[in-house]
Amino acid sequence: MAQSRSKKAFRNTACELLLEVVAAICGLILPRLILSRFGSAYNGITSSITQFISAISLLKSGIGSVTRAALYKPLAEKDYVKISEVVNATEQFLRRVALIFTGFVIVFAALYPFIVSNDFPWEFAFTLVLILSVSTVAQYFFGLTYQMVIQADQNNYIISLVSITTTILNCVIASVMILMGFGIHMVKLGSAVVFVSAPIFYMLYVRRKYKINKKVPANKSLIGQRWDAFGHQLANFINNNTDVMLTTIILGVKEVSVYAVFHMIAGNLYKVVHAVFSGTTAAFGNMIAKGEMENVRNRLRQYELLVFSLCTILFTTSAIMYIPFITLYTKGVTDVNYIRPELAVLFSVAQFFFCTKSVYETVVFAAGQFKQTKPMAYVEAGINVVVSIVLAFFIGLNGIIIGTIAAGSFRTFMYNRYTSKRIVNRSSFEILPKVLTSGVCFAGCYIATRFIPMNVTNYFEWLGVAAAVFAAVVIITVATALIFYKKDFFGLVKMFKGILKRKSKA
Repeated sequence: MAQSRSKKAFRNTACELLLEVVAAICGLILPRLILSRFGSAYNGITSSITQFISAISLLKSGIGSVTRAALYKPLAEKDYVKISEVVNATEQFLRRVALIFTGFVIVFAALYPFIVSNDFPWEFAFTLVLILSVSTVAQYFFGLTYQMVIQADQNNYIISLVSITTTILNCVIASVMILMGFGIHMVKLGSAVVFVSAPIFYMLYVRRKYKINKKVPANKSLIGQRWDAFGHQLANFINNNTDVMLTTIILGVKEVSVYAVFHMIAGNLYKVVHAVFSGTTAAFGNMIAKGEMENVRNRLRQYELLVFSLCTILFTTSAIMYIPFITLYTKGVTDVNYIRPELAVLFSVAQFFFCTKSVYETVVFAAGQFKQTKPMAYVEAGINVVVSIVLAFFIGLNGIIIGTIAAGSFRTFMYNRYTSKRIVNRSSFEILPKVLTSGVCFAGCYIATRFIPMNVTNYFEWLGVAAAVFAAVVIITVATALIFYKKDFFGLVKMFKGILKRKSKA
């Protein structure tokens, strides 16, 4: 059973990483085309609207984590009646949420144009909101229930493969339309059409594979903790959207464009880390459901080492290579200053804590501990909003990112404390050496590379320097792991060797 879980997690991670490579490439192409074809204001308004309408994720908040938690046991037991009860209850809930979202879109589309009235006419912003909303509602509601079933059964690779296909199609279609001279509205409408196809596939696949019976009565008690999980998702929504919302309101859409360019890089790196742990929630849920707590403790230590090491490598490298890349990426764009070294460091630190908190959040969600940890989520959101607003008026965008760092570090430490004390029964101080060693590696590598010339003139030169920096950071981080966490390091090596050996035999 443990081998099967590891094999599934490896397959999911491999496909998720492939998806993130594809998404990163496409994510570099489209914003650059928008910047060069339309300008920073257009890039800013599309990023701003996308973040605002992501409130759709808040409306469906709580249902995803709770549904997956409710599905772990019936999926393990192949209880198709219970699976149908959960699926039908979730669909009923999401249908009501879809109606609420429709009302939200209409109100938002009418009000948002007043926020950007200095840059765009009312009808332009109104219609753009409606078009971007079509794409979002299609992705979230038509296939969301069925995606949860696939994820709970540790088959995330299916979602990744479908997403790879739609991401490439969207990139090709949108790029061609931009180069042919279509306006931003038509470009985004073309994207919306592409993304409608994925939910239809999920629905057909799950209904057939898992024998979903629509006549089975919905059992709402199985997803009864959805409002407790809502607290976590509310905090996540605030933390994910505070930056863009406050930047839009306080600093303007051109600063949103700066944020979007920096976040594009940090966000893609986060997705790489997310790919590593995307399949582990279901694996932890399966272990907890079976009472295998010793396995949970061992895997958590190894998982911590993997994520902390990966975050150290990725975000140290990003802090060093941010500005040379952005210098190339925004070449010829002069309507706003994108070259901000201090922002590169802040974004890297913010994403480090945003990623590492997911280690403990994964175990909390797998155990279904939503109600008990809800207060921490609210405090995190409050810290982010208050600190960001106060500092934004004094140091601009830098202050908003510092607010994100304060909130993320708080939640990382508090979730670690809860997970350690209430779920896996270990010392909560085990996190401190990992944070300290990551900080030392980050600072040492960043300072050392300040003496290396970074005046690259093209992307090939940038890739060469980035590869050298990445290799140096990997060597330092791996050596540190070997010195301080030898047992867990070789535990990870053994697990991956076992997975690869079984795959080669297959």
